[in-house]
Amino acid sequence: MIASLSGIRGVLNRDLTLADATRFASNFGRATGRKEFLLARDPRSTGPALSRAVSAGMMSLGATVHDYGIISTPALFRESRNRRLPAIMVTASHNEPEFNGLKFLVDGAGAGRELFDQVMAEKQTGIEFGQGTVRKAPRPAYVEDLVGRFGAGSCEGVRVAVDLGGGAAISHTVPLLRRLGCEVTSLNDSYGVFNRRVDPVADELTLLRKMVKQKKCDIGLGFDCDGDRLVIVDSSGRKRTGDYMLTLALSEMLKETGEKKVVVSLDTTQAVEDVTRKAGGHVFRSKVGEANVVGEMVERGARLGGEGSSGGLIDGSFNFCRDSMLAALAIIRALKKGGREFYDSVPVYWQERVALAIPKAKAQRGIKKLARKYDEPDLTDGLKVQLPKRSWVLLRPSGTEDVVRVSAEAGTAEAAAELARKFAKKLKELSA
Repeated sequence: MIASLSGIRGVLNRDLTLADATRFASNFGRATGRKEFLLARDPRSTGPALSRAVSAGMMSLGATVHDYGIISTPALFRESRNRRLPAIMVTASHNEPEFNGLKFLVDGAGAGRELFDQVMAEKQTGIEFGQGTVRKAPRPAYVEDLVGRFGAGSCEGVRVAVDLGGGAAISHTVPLLRRLGCEVTSLNDSYGVFNRRVDPVADELTLLRKMVKQKKCDIGLGFDCDGDRLVIVDSSGRKRTGDYMLTLALSEMLKETGEKKVVVSLDTTQAVEDVTRKAGGHVFRSKVGEANVVGEMVERGARLGGEGSSGGLIDGSFNFCRDSMLAALAIIRALKKGGREFYDSVPVYWQERVALAIPKAKAQRGIKKLARKYDEPDLTDGLKVQLPKRSWVLLRPSGTEDVVRVSAEAGTAEAAAELARKFAKKLKELSA
């Protein structure tokens, strides 16, 4: 089982049990001190069983559980924010279908460290059992809120292809896009039927790219299982990176909002700094991870933020989480206003990301040794080294997997790949 502020993930009955889920939910309920909770899930086959286990944990405290069934993670964040209630999302996000897990939300934001530590506690004292209830929740306000934000018919005529990946984004994507005036073609739109890798970043999205070209679409959208991660395909059928997508969305949001502060994770492309400076703003860097970005946004008073690795746009005025639909709609509206030339309106750098199977303790020792070789190493999260010709390398142990991630960025794909290879080799040698 993997546990971090991003949530708990594991394989049911291998390293995550129904009893675990009940305990975590009960701990969460007791830690929040509330008697009313929201619950939702993605379409994984183990979702119904885990949802019942979660409900049992909260009902044992005498709580009322409002169960939304299958909706996306951003939709549940929005409901938690609107209703000012804590919530649990049963999902393993972009992990493959055999995994599942839990995300914990409080009033529209992810659980902080103190609360999460209470959730993970092995034992409890002074438990008082009660009798709670589960109620079917009404339709979430997510679609209506986004229509209100962007305007019905505001994207009239934009041709969009969507690969819903068998995931929770099925619940809102096509109806929402049509309300905004888009011409929509969809595939993989049956709940729980996973015809490609769950993570659209890791998949080639071959069918989506083919559909974009055949239907002469302006854009293609590929979602993960819980609908918070998104990859775009441009009008030529080319799959674009999450960093590029985030830069594109932020460039539009900066124009729309006039905001001057942006927070992104350490591993996000420097292109974000280029477009933010052009808009007269400043970029702040946080540790990697959505919770860290959100925490830094709150501290800095920044409305906009995100993570390039997942294309995760965060607009704190709407949701304190990666919101794939918000990012997609910002780009689609820009395509409506400026045409396909919008794709060429932001700078592009090349990134290479490598995962190394090195034990965490050894990796940390190797990173410390490597840091001593540089005059001004950035130790905010692992080791980030700024290099000549606007290039950089980041080495950090993953918070969600037992690997070390080496990320490199440069002006060409070849240069980025060479930097990642070179520093991965150095880290292996120093960690031996």
